[in-house]
Amino acid sequence: MRRASADHRNAQIGDWSKWGQRKNNSRCFEQILSVMESEYHVGNRGKMMIGLVGSTDYFSVLARCAQSVLRWDRKPSLWSHAFLIAEPWDGESNINHVPILEVPLFPRSEHVYRPEENGLSRTATLGDYADPDVDANIALLTVIRHTLNEDGKPATLGPLSDVDLEKLHARADEPNFDRLRFGFWDWLCAWQQYLWSEAEGRNPLREGIPHPASAFIEMVYQSLNCDLVPGAAERNSAPEHLWNSAMWWHQSAAEEVKQGASPFVMTGAYVVRDAGATIHLRK
Repeated sequence: MRRASADHRNAQIGDWSKWGQRKNNSRCFEQILSVMESEYHVGNRGKMMIGLVGSTDYFSVLARCAQSVLRWDRKPSLWSHAFLIAEPWDGESNINHVPILEVPLFPRSEHVYRPEENGLSRTATLGDYADPDVDANIALLTVIRHTLNEDGKPATLGPLSDVDLEKLHARADEPNFDRLRFGFWDWLCAWQQYLWSEAEGRNPLREGIPHPASAFIEMVYQSLNCDLVPGAAERNSAPEHLWNSAMWWHQSAAEEVKQGASPFVMTGAYVVRDAGATIHLRK
């Protein structure tokens, strides 16, 4: 794991934990999307926005603990899963019906794993992660660009273009784009074996096996030549890497602008209700 050069957290990632403590996740998703669109004008109405989930069921807690090897403090990750919002939200319809694309370790929806889809679920929605007792931690992150003036100097931060979004959607719709590099199906098998054995085997991340959910998002954003996980060693990305990128890799992106590049940074908000990876037993 590589360390970022930033000396402070990304101020554009809002901590809404106190506000969202007693609200369900649907309300939190709705508010984050609304604020990103109406106040900051960078949300693209949610399309291709990255979602992070930190669940408290047994297998999710094991997945969070497995990511402790990616943290300097060796604490469990806040996150067990990641997904992409597939379509824009109109701001009025039921937020729970907004479709998402994901490669889940264990699907919540009625989706059945299909090898020909490389593990991709096309039937999930935001409503699958509405229960704050099960999915205690949530975040929505949108990717934005540094733009340059005509003289090549840094200007403002702006949303992804319609062309960008179409490239992302096209790549997300092609889970077998590069199956040799992104073998989600095989990685699902490795992760499930590790979790079903109650972490008795080798941690997949130590073996260079990525978390399939984050690797899917990494693959999609590579269509924009965007490295969403600069802190990851090759082929071992995880939700923790996406979080680390959002929180700590913003200054290095600003430095790249001065060199004539147009790199990406993230903005968004999160709600954390369980920082210690506590198992929640359903009644």
